[in-house]
Amino acid sequence: IKYIEYYEDFLSKIYFITTIYSHFYLLLLPSLIIPSLLYWAIKKRTLSVVLYVILSFLTFALLKIDSNIFSQFRYHISPLVFNLVFGKRASDIFQFSTENIIFASLLFIVLLILPLVSLHFGKKIKISNTFKYTFYTFLLTFFTSNAIFAWSDVNFYRPVTQYKNILPVFYPLTADKLLTKLGLTNHELIERNRSLVNKNDLNTLKYPLNNITSSPKENKKNILFIVVDSWRYDYLTEDICPNLYELSKKSQVFTNHSSGSNMTTGGIFSLFYGIPATYYNNFTGLEKQPVLFSELQKQNYNIEILSSSTLENPPFNRNVFSKIPNLRLNSISEKPSDRDIEINNEWLNKLNNNKLKQPFFGLLFYDSAHGFDCPDNFNKKFVPSLESVDYLGLNDDYDPTKLINRYKNSLYFIDSLIGKVIKQLEEKNLLESTLIVVTGDHGQEFNDNKKGYWQHGGNFSKYQIRTPLMIFDFDKKPKVYEHNTVHYDIVPTIMKNNLNVKNPYNDYSVGKSLYDSTIERNWFICGYNEKYSVIEKNRITNIFKSGSFEVLDSNLNYLNEDINFEVISEALKQTSTFYQIK
Repeated sequence: IKYIEYYEDFLSKIYFITTIYSHFYLLLLPSLIIPSLLYWAIKKRTLSVVLYVILSFLTFALLKIDSNIFSQFRYHISPLVFNLVFGKRASDIFQFSTENIIFASLLFIVLLILPLVSLHFGKKIKISNTFKYTFYTFLLTFFTSNAIFAWSDVNFYRPVTQYKNILPVFYPLTADKLLTKLGLTNHELIERNRSLVNKNDLNTLKYPLNNITSSPKENKKNILFIVVDSWRYDYLTEDICPNLYELSKKSQVFTNHSSGSNMTTGGIFSLFYGIPATYYNNFTGLEKQPVLFSELQKQNYNIEILSSSTLENPPFNRNVFSKIPNLRLNSISEKPSDRDIEINNEWLNKLNNNKLKQPFFGLLFYDSAHGFDCPDNFNKKFVPSLESVDYLGLNDDYDPTKLINRYKNSLYFIDSLIGKVIKQLEEKNLLESTLIVVTGDHGQEFNDNKKGYWQHGGNFSKYQIRTPLMIFDFDKKPKVYEHNTVHYDIVPTIMKNNLNVKNPYNDYSVGKSLYDSTIERNWFICGYNEKYSVIEKNRITNIFKSGSFEVLDSNLNYLNEDINFEVISEALKQTSTFYQIK
């Protein structure tokens, strides 16, 4: 109950009662049904009773262990967590006092006795009637609970949807399309519900860990983020991206840089929050914006977000940009290249017409490379190139040459647009006063590891997670950095160097200064809620939503090794740092 943010109204109380009853009834049902089936099959009462006691005890014990683990790490018990709790290095991760051990032992004895007590009293009552009434109650509460959740999910009713992450093994019903078709959505209610949850975010999150303090500079620099969707780390070259390559000669270039994910969802999240996208769902549910934008607003920056693809899917309008007024959600055009031209022209026009008051923060997020697209009349430099992409034909035997050329042409096209942006800044004498961050949201693979992986989102090898990064800062001499950097480092660097934030980095980020090569990064988290990985120098530990895991080398070959307990335990702590632990 202490992890529930809000349940003061009538509907949330009804949901609480029906869900607690039906869900835990469902979890305990196997411990009754399996022994009953055994008794029906072999008519051995003693054996059935023993099985009932064992299964009941194990269910209760696992639920108790799960609740303790959840209170510390916000993770439910899973194969990975189970391995940490009962593995050979468990004592390094979980510290238990003598009192803890005595209490746990007494509790498990009680849990072992409970099924026997229930059997004893069961002899004195008519079991069939009792089971019938409780089962009918279960059906009623189960149906009511799922119906309420389905409605709440489509109407963004957080007091109900919050349970999805709180209860163990909980997969409630959703029916967005059906309920929308039946007219059971209410946009006014959705907006009201959003304002409701914003008042209760401190019950769940503690982000930042301490209030942000800063002393804004008098001559604030403009900040411009240029982000290219699906940009490979090794494709910032003179022939593919001539304008950006020219800019790189005047910039700080980071040649060993990784995104915080292999997909846009986690890539953009990690870029602007500076924390792992394992927090994505909770931050989205509470519409908690990054401290970066809070500080920019506090320092009176004019914020302009121009994204070629929609900001509603993934729903960045509900996390990263949730508090940006008059947010531009969509582009008009259909083709990625046309949308890229659209945002580029909007930016150029705003700057030409002095609609971007200084200091400004800008984001230009280009999508053509993600869609392998460029205009029909654009001069395609790399030939032969595909006329169209047959995604279903991408397999182990596919020759990627023409596909790669099409991808290069799309990057070459994006570079031509960015060239106009840089030229305009020069012409308006704004280049010296503008910090320019150029990177990608993630990488792009063309079956480089010969494992049948194409594009991105399939694995966490360097081809899918590494991306270029350069920062143009007129006040810094050009330099190339070869140490390991991650998207997590960009926000802390800007917060300290440009916004003059006084807080230590770990108050709001898991990153460090991009320019600090003395702190060795031996691992980092990459991915988001559905699937993430812990990346080490020569190994990749994939952790799935179910809690299962696999260990691979950097070329995606399976390793017959156990997880690195020290690293994984630190990673789990990192994924719970910004939760409010009561």
